[in-house]
Amino acid sequence: MDEKELQLQANLARIKHRIIVMSGKGGVGKSFVATNLAYGLALQGKKVGLLDVDIHGPSIAKLTNIEGVPIPVHPETGRPTPIQVLSNLWVLTVASILGNEHDALIWRGPLKMALIKQFFTDFDWEELDYLVVDCPPGTGDEPLSIIQTLGNVDGTVIVTTPQDLAVLDVKKSMNFAEKMDVPILGVIVNMKFFRCPKCGEQTAIYTGEGIGELVFQYQTDILAELEIDPAIALSADQGKPYIYFNNKQPSAEALTEAVQKIIDKVEGSAQSAEG
Repeated sequence: MDEKELQLQANLARIKHRIIVMSGKGGVGKSFVATNLAYGLALQGKKVGLLDVDIHGPSIAKLTNIEGVPIPVHPETGRPTPIQVLSNLWVLTVASILGNEHDALIWRGPLKMALIKQFFTDFDWEELDYLVVDCPPGTGDEPLSIIQTLGNVDGTVIVTTPQDLAVLDVKKSMNFAEKMDVPILGVIVNMKFFRCPKCGEQTAIYTGEGIGELVFQYQTDILAELEIDPAIALSADQGKPYIYFNNKQPSAEALTEAVQKIIDKVEGSAQSAEG
């Protein structure tokens, strides 16, 4: 076993639980959900890593306010490390490697697969209770590569919006997870409704009846339903994670409940396996 493979195995051994966040299509808020789940786990006292493997459209640097922050170097090994954003939360994204936030990586599959593996062979990771991985939309090279690299994934969280078109694409992601033997932890439905700021009435912006059928077909759970909230967009643009800075808002409370459901599912399954 060569040095890089030894480093890969050493890093993976430091990660207790591994969760990937997927969506069938773009624009449904997947990176927002991944970021807030990671922060939510950290708020529960877990040591957490957040990894962005969306090679062509990385959003995590913006969402966590680390744009332009240099990648640290471990004082003993001399290897780079993820960027620490809380005392118990570390973030790694390709955006931190690029020289300019507007640079585009025009890469084919093998190069993307090699880069994803380098996140574990060339970096030093902390001991983590959870690693949350933000994947790009769809079922292409990146989710396949991260699942193959991690080896053992505790589960995936699927993000969608309510309209049937989004649900159609989500089914492909859920079929992908099943074929890769990755448990589906549940679905987070984003942009479920808009709440009138004056009267509180809820109005469904997107139509569709597919969510109920989806949950029934795959025997999974809805982890949270999030409303359309201008504070969500503002928090994303400012790099202030919603669950952390708007924790009294209904959608933040829903995300906090989703985090607890994920902990119960993942750690409950781990205890059952050990038993």
